[in-house]
Amino acid sequence: FLYAEDEFEIRENLKVNAGLHLSGLFVQGESYFSAQPRLSLNYKLPGDVALKASYAEMQQNIHLLSNSSVGLPSDLWVPAIDSAPSQVSRQLAASIATELFAGKYEVSLEGYYKTMNNLITYKEGYSNLSSTDSWENSIEINGEGVSYGMEFFLQKKKGNTTGWLGYTLSWTNRRFDNINFGEWYPYKFDRRHDFSIVLSYKLNDMWDFGATWVYGTGNAITFPQGVYLGLPYNSWYDGGITSDLVEYYGDRNSTRLPAYHRLDIGINKHSKKLNSTWSFGFYNWYNRKNPWFAYLDRDPETGDRLARQVSLFPIIPSVS
Repeated sequence: FLYAEDEFEIRENLKVNAGLHLSGLFVQGESYFSAQPRLSLNYKLPGDVALKASYAEMQQNIHLLSNSSVGLPSDLWVPAIDSAPSQVSRQLAASIATELFAGKYEVSLEGYYKTMNNLITYKEGYSNLSSTDSWENSIEINGEGVSYGMEFFLQKKKGNTTGWLGYTLSWTNRRFDNINFGEWYPYKFDRRHDFSIVLSYKLNDMWDFGATWVYGTGNAITFPQGVYLGLPYNSWYDGGITSDLVEYYGDRNSTRLPAYHRLDIGINKHSKKLNSTWSFGFYNWYNRKNPWFAYLDRDPETGDRLARQVSLFPIIPSVS
């Protein structure tokens, strides 16, 4: 890799940062070179209002290979190879930001649009938990992706009580020729809503308190939407005619896990005399049962299929 950039002023209130990222990848006897330009503009308006815009091209020489099923979250990072070359992305972003009440508050609104090429994913029916093939033979290649959204950010920077609030509304979709009939579908980590509140309160020079609350839309997963009876056949163990239940999965990643949210609380005690700080932290204060993974099970009495989820919900006090 080689990167160079320069920052300069075109006018007194207009700053420009321009850069160029050069990279080379050598794999399986092939050579891949890329030139990735970066450009950002910062324009200041009267009244402490700043307008920003940026454009960036990026290349990533490793792939994230994720299961779309509901089993254990076992993502893999795999290298770019000749048959699955490096991912390439192009992103545009723009924002407006200002300070309020003599710099006591800062508020901003930003939007972005990103396209991606050379993506990979598992073929239908494949996963890194069940397939015995090498990952190179288990993937779809040449996928494309798009990600876009906007973020609102409000920060209190002065006073005994400080903190910030952030909210992001976003979409992340993928498309492969042989997946989901070639139609766009939500990516596993597509998160429609992402909300965070961080607060810090300084009581005095000895004590301060902090709290963080986060909320996020659940991951998109592929989960059966219904069941139907398969073709009847002779059952060898009871001598009768029987049919298996067959799951209908519907579109790729058409089901959502429950939303993820939790509250963390921290307490700090400072001692100038001992030059020390005691920190007490509480994770997931109200014991939210956030899902870790989901799976199908049968009711032991009726045999009906049941959707179940396994959650991790520890309350872990820590002292340091």
